Amino acid sequence: MTVTIKRSDATKQALLRAARDEFAEYGLAGGRVDRIAEAAGVNKERIYGLFGSKDKLFDVILIDTMREFIDVVQPLADTEPGEYVGKLFDYHRANPQLLRLLLWESLHRGADAHDIDGWRAEHYVQKFDRAREQFDVEEQQAGLVLLAMCGVANWTYAVPQTTRLLLGAAAEDHETTKRFIQEFVRAAMRRDPKSGDPVNELTTQVDRAATPETHETEGTSTNAIATANPIDGPVPADTGIPAGSTAAAHNELTDLDGPGSAVDRAAERLRAAQAAADTARDELADALRTANAEGASANQLARRVAGTLSRPVVLKLLAD
Repeated sequence: MTVTIKRSDATKQALLRAARDEFAEYGLAGGRVDRIAEAAGVNKERIYGLFGSKDKLFDVILIDTMREFIDVVQPLADTEPGEYVGKLFDYHRANPQLLRLLLWESLHRGADAHDIDGWRAEHYVQKFDRAREQFDVEEQQAGLVLLAMCGVANWTYAVPQTTRLLLGAAAEDHETTKRFIQEFVRAAMRRDPKSGDPVNELTTQVDRAATPETHETEGTSTNAIATANPIDGPVPADTGIPAGSTAAAHNELTDLDGPGSAVDRAAERLRAAQAAADTARDELADALRTANAEGASANQLARRVAGTLSRPVVLKLLAD
């Protein structure tokens, strides 16, 4: 069966395709109606007759591109955080125009998000409400969770120059980057067994320090470690305290009388480890400079020490 498309519909679709390419490349301010008209095979008057102005045409293009994204990705369907950000990551890699249009909009209009017939506002209301069910979060967390997930998924392609500076040649390994952000988000959303909140372990420790608990030890009520013994940061793992023994940990860490306490021993071990790390870093810096002087490029050396030192740090060491 042959589908007949009206000339006016075909013209409008050609205009939409040409306008999307133009605005994604040059933005709202830099996009030119005469180039759009030439690419679509119509005159400028036709564009103004259909859309009214260049600004309104940009709005139509942005909303149309967002609708296409929703049809393809279906972001309101996924309930597993890693899969959610993975789909966003893949889409923006294959279809960079939506992200570019959003960035151009923010550069030109700031926080002023234009809408058409309330579609955009309604979409984000649905997105917010759905996030509470998708990821089982409280209302006050839903927007923050979505903001964090979208940021993690999109930032690689929003600022490719920064990605290249941070990752070097590894910036081209998109699959490795995707797997990392997926596991990162899964870890961040992992439930704290006590509170049930989707927070990472560091945040959990901060929250517990800010909200003192009460522990009963042999019938006597005492404040938790964060109150009775305020220590900056989490307790070092290697303190000699048996795992799972909260009362024993409390007693040892609050026994600060004398140099043989658990705190003193743990602090001394940490100082020794930091000194060893500083020495190893100096040795690595000397080795990098020697290799660079012998002909190894900075990029080659950065790849060889990947996971130990970041590329910017390697470049700085070689420049010093």
